[in-house]
Amino acid sequence: MKAYNVNGNLIKQSAPGPISQWRKRHLWIQIIASLLLLLFSYTGVNKVTEYAKFKDQLGKSPFLEQHAATIAWFIPATECVIVLLLLFKMTRLAGLFASFALMLAFTIYIYMMLHYSYYVPCSCGGVLAMMSWTQHFWFNVVFTLLAFSGILLHVVQPQK
Repeated sequence: MKAYNVNGNLIKQSAPGPISQWRKRHLWIQIIASLLLLLFSYTGVNKVTEYAKFKDQLGKSPFLEQHAATIAWFIPATECVIVLLLLFKMTRLAGLFASFALMLAFTIYIYMMLHYSYYVPCSCGGVLAMMSWTQHFWFNVVFTLLAFSGILLHVVQPQK
């Protein structure tokens, strides 16, 4: 939209200022939060609807077998809490930190399974179960980096 002064002359508009930088940052934070929200909604619901299978597969993990029952309810509950945190602007930063922590834990777990386990059970459901463990590792790396990027965008203020 063009702006004119009282004499009818076109006002030269300046380059985008801090407001537009803020809008871009806010948009990226919303995109990242939405992607994480979709991921955790999908995986949380999937783990709850297929709870017996999820718990059984966790019980076959050489690293988790003794704690499978506790982990089987803790992970979907945590994912649901993260979804709620990401939904609201006031708690979004906490949701991004929780997302980063959980995705980092998942990524480390997959790395350990790939490199140090004699048996690699698949406790993921739905579309994620179709991925190989290596694909799943890189998928998790991407979402871990997205969560970290969301935190940085939220916390670090741009230099003026």
